[in-house]
Amino acid sequence: MLLVTQLLIGATIGLVITTTGVGGGVILLPVLIYLFGMNALAAVATANLLSMLMKLSSSYIHFRLGNIPLKPALLILGIMFPATFLASYGVTWLGSQPQYYARVESAINILMIVAIVFSLILFLQRMIRKSSLSAPLSPLSAPSSVTFSSLFVPGVSAGFVLGATGVGGGLVVLPVLMRFAQMGIKEAIGTSIFITTILSGGSAIAYSAGGYTDVHTALILCLGSLLSIPLARYLLVYLSERFFQYLTLSFILISIIMMSWKLIN
Repeated sequence: MLLVTQLLIGATIGLVITTTGVGGGVILLPVLIYLFGMNALAAVATANLLSMLMKLSSSYIHFRLGNIPLKPALLILGIMFPATFLASYGVTWLGSQPQYYARVESAINILMIVAIVFSLILFLQRMIRKSSLSAPLSPLSAPSSVTFSSLFVPGVSAGFVLGATGVGGGLVVLPVLMRFAQMGIKEAIGTSIFITTILSGGSAIAYSAGGYTDVHTALILCLGSLLSIPLARYLLVYLSERFFQYLTLSFILISIIMMSWKLIN
């Protein structure tokens, strides 16, 4: 019965990740903390490994649907990767020091909430701006014209947050892609999943060196996520961008409530 429950939890998380890009850190972290009793460091480490495993299939689905523009995707990936990797190793080293452990755990929880709130602001700005435009994006704001300089600061910041907290795809990278790379919601979801698949892998390697990762739990939940692939693909094909905007916004708001409650208690 426990195994079935874990598989169903994995299927639900997999469906959310594939259709919204949210879930790799923000849904996973509360689940691992509340339902599986992990501390903050173990939850972040396990969430990074699980996020990478789950997003492999999700990335393939979005690639087949044409939702991943490779040029801007590789550009933002190159900017984010060093920051993500260094932040992961930094948190792992500090967490291994007994005198810093409690401070690191508190800092991770606070940074999660700050990142989520900031991402919510970016997401809402993009939604309001897009709804106020009657014409499509001009060539100057098209995804293909994004530059290194315009993405450097938001990319490094997003990479640091992802490496330090495990929060990234839907809550940090997605708003960055919509706001600074001028992508539509489906392209932003697909690209954020592709980017964070690789970044979560780098973070997972860093955290595994500290022995914090629960590999057994990650593999079971990943197996469950595969059950949701057919439904996720159907929804991505037949539902509108507006639907996915409001669905993603709903999960961001839920995540803020869950992580705020965790910090208060």
